[in-house]
Amino acid sequence: MKLNRILLIYLIFCTGILYGQEICDNGIDDNGNGLIDLNDDECICDAFIQSSLIPNPSFEEMVCCPTENAMLNCANNWIQASEPTTDYVHTCGNFLSNAGIDGDAPLPFPDGEGGVGFRDGHDNGGQNYKEYVGACLTETMIIGTTYRIDFFVGFMDNIPGSGELEIAIFGSVDCGNLPFGGNSTTIGCPVNTGTYSQLAIQDVSGSNEWVNVVVEFVADKAYEVLILGPGCATNPNFAQQPYFFLDRLALEEAEKFGVPFDDISGNICQNDLVLSIDDQPGNTYQWFKDGIAIVGETGSSLSLSLLNDTDGKYLVAISNGGLCELSKEYELKIPPYYSTVSTNICENESFDIEGNLFTESGYYEQTIPASDGCDSIVQLTLEVNANSFAFISDTFCTGDSVRYYGSTFMEAGIYDFTIPNSAGCDSIIQLELNEVTPSQGAELESPMEIFLGEQIDIIPANLSLDVQDFFWYNNSDSIISEAINIYEYRPFQSTSLFLETVNEQGCSTIDSLEIIVDNSNINILVPTAFSPDGNGINDFFRFFSTIALEQVEIFVVYDRWGNKVYEERNIPGSTNFQGWDGTYKLEPSEIGVYCFYLTATFIDGSTEMISGNVTLIR
Repeated sequence: MKLNRILLIYLIFCTGILYGQEICDNGIDDNGNGLIDLNDDECICDAFIQSSLIPNPSFEEMVCCPTENAMLNCANNWIQASEPTTDYVHTCGNFLSNAGIDGDAPLPFPDGEGGVGFRDGHDNGGQNYKEYVGACLTETMIIGTTYRIDFFVGFMDNIPGSGELEIAIFGSVDCGNLPFGGNSTTIGCPVNTGTYSQLAIQDVSGSNEWVNVVVEFVADKAYEVLILGPGCATNPNFAQQPYFFLDRLALEEAEKFGVPFDDISGNICQNDLVLSIDDQPGNTYQWFKDGIAIVGETGSSLSLSLLNDTDGKYLVAISNGGLCELSKEYELKIPPYYSTVSTNICENESFDIEGNLFTESGYYEQTIPASDGCDSIVQLTLEVNANSFAFISDTFCTGDSVRYYGSTFMEAGIYDFTIPNSAGCDSIIQLELNEVTPSQGAELESPMEIFLGEQIDIIPANLSLDVQDFFWYNNSDSIISEAINIYEYRPFQSTSLFLETVNEQGCSTIDSLEIIVDNSNINILVPTAFSPDGNGINDFFRFFSTIALEQVEIFVVYDRWGNKVYEERNIPGSTNFQGWDGTYKLEPSEIGVYCFYLTATFIDGSTEMISGNVTLIR
């Protein structure tokens, strides 16, 4: 491994040097906080990455030195992501904070000589006055891939409210969405635009120091732009203009972090397992187990054996002057290796472990050789689920079909099915189908002829003894009765009725009845003369009709000079109508010819207007 090919970070981890009272390579909890060596935040040694998807991750590539606020344009590839502007800070111009902030970035910077400063709220701008930086990635993220972002947040110690921060990372699938929010200084965080997703968020705190933040997330979209800055929630100290710094933003696929071993040889069962890192001039090494230094192990390789070593995660820190990197982890499992398997099988099946077949429920331990020559023990919890059997008996009516388990049947017989049961095993179904003959139903006198307005009783004959239910339907398939007989049925037009008779086995027979309605009786008779002489014979002028008449809307009589001498309206057809008595204004009318007209409606909805003359005689 050549350190000049690695993204190296300024030494925060330092072998054997006291930093914050924790010595990072002696295996002792020096500061008494319960965290030893690499497990303590005071011991930071960066993990190896060959590249960063964020261009210019340490803000070192620049075209100018910042001399005032909002000069992020001096740093290559970085964009002011929001209308509230971040500040580019750098030692080259000794510009180390916003001109309106009473405090500077903590020195030294984690990587190089520059970084960026940002606010999380403003006394004049309000709680949504949040400042962000953003960059288009060098490669589009791969959906479903786990990414790690490793960066530093800087804290001052003399600004109220600037000791703790909710730092967030946002992503968008289109670099055209950078910057976001237009000219709004109160839009808040990027998700408020609808074009950004929050990828990660972390609570961080510190005082006059740089704090390393490492978070991982899975890309759910093909993100090509990243923004860092305050979280969406309101900073409770926003009115005090809380101010923070960022530096060295390393983004890559999570699996690319950590220096790979140059060689892993031997195996622990033979006590000759060796982990090796390429030994380079000027490098120093310190090996760790579970983050705690292995005292005395300072070479480029580490030998492990069953005699001296135990389960754990081993790695090496490689230092060169003021620079430090961590290797990938090697997880050692001392044999026998144990693997636990809990599974279910069906009866007549078996579970195979290296040629050993298990067919009964129970707990088993099976020793098998591992790939490194060590014993491996499989702890098996096996449950054998029984196949099931069911018998179903059903009937169907002649001419009908029945459907079971995706198949349609129209013949009696015994059929077998095999389907999965709730445990996923075979469920054997035996189906017995029996054919049932429908009843003979009933006899209907068809057709039946009636005059319009007549009522009839429908009484079926020769009803089968096994009939249990009755259903009468009309032409629209509406049930009009569930009784065997229908009384006083009066149709207004020719129609058909259908009688469905159902026997005890549920089989039905349908018979039909045609009813012919004769509407030839739609007529009204009006006499041509009447004699209102009080002899009780033909004393009134009136009309005569059949039962088909629904109503006479108007009946009017005029004399020969056009005077209306009689009028009657809305005369029901079933009323015993008297008619005109031959008087006008309580005086007998003159002998002579009179004219009349009437308008009638019949029960089938038809109408008729009749007019003519009538002679009054005495």
